[in-house]
Amino acid sequence: MKIIFPDNIFAKFFANSLKEIQNIKIDFKESALCSNELINKNYDLALIPSCDLIKHNKFFVSKKIAISFDQDLSNSYFYFIPNQTDFKEIFFTGNISSNEVILSKILFKEKYATDIQINLEAGNFEINNKNYLLAGDKNFQNGNFVKGLSFADEISSLLFLPYVSFVLVSENLEKLKEFHKVTGDLDLNIEMKLSEVLSELKLDLDAENFILENFGSVSYEVSDVEADALKELLQLPYFHGITDQIFDVIFVE
Repeated sequence: MKIIFPDNIFAKFFANSLKEIQNIKIDFKESALCSNELINKNYDLALIPSCDLIKHNKFFVSKKIAISFDQDLSNSYFYFIPNQTDFKEIFFTGNISSNEVILSKILFKEKYATDIQINLEAGNFEINNKNYLLAGDKNFQNGNFVKGLSFADEISSLLFLPYVSFVLVSENLEKLKEFHKVTGDLDLNIEMKLSEVLSELKLDLDAENFILENFGSVSYEVSDVEADALKELLQLPYFHGITDQIFDVIFVE
């Protein structure tokens, strides 16, 4: 079975818990590419940004496995120019996905009554130089996260529910059910091997400690709370006029 994961540390924690399971091959690519890899039949399953379901709402969605956040630990962080009161534009950099693009527009509209202008930017990332949203592992380099504002915390506060950031999907119902049978207690398995993976990633000590201390706010399993949170999240773009339909998530137990 071939699976495509987004190339970030939270997906790597998940992947590490699967390495002893036979006949599973995992590749990593940029978050924005994972859904297309599944559409193109290159993989059996994909871990995709949750907002990709807006475009690909016929995917079968695991009701067992997702990556959810609800506090300071996050895959993305805002970095704002200090002492601002009027937000007009934000520069996106790193491993950006549909989640950051769509949900940032909604967040600024709700929190600041602002139609934020979004700019995509590659290259150097300099804190205090511009308003940034940085997605991916660079948040945990050079102590960046200490100066950032958790994107996950902002979204979960908006919903009053966990932020379901990545969902496991397939176009093949039986493949998804088959994968469910071999995964076991994900949250426990991942937490038991967390230090092992962190040592392989070679993050600085502050980043390691931050992740260890806050890892209780990350969940890899889907309860009714996460399922409801995902449905609420995917309705937001409709209520903000970004999409023109509400759809049912095709959950698979």
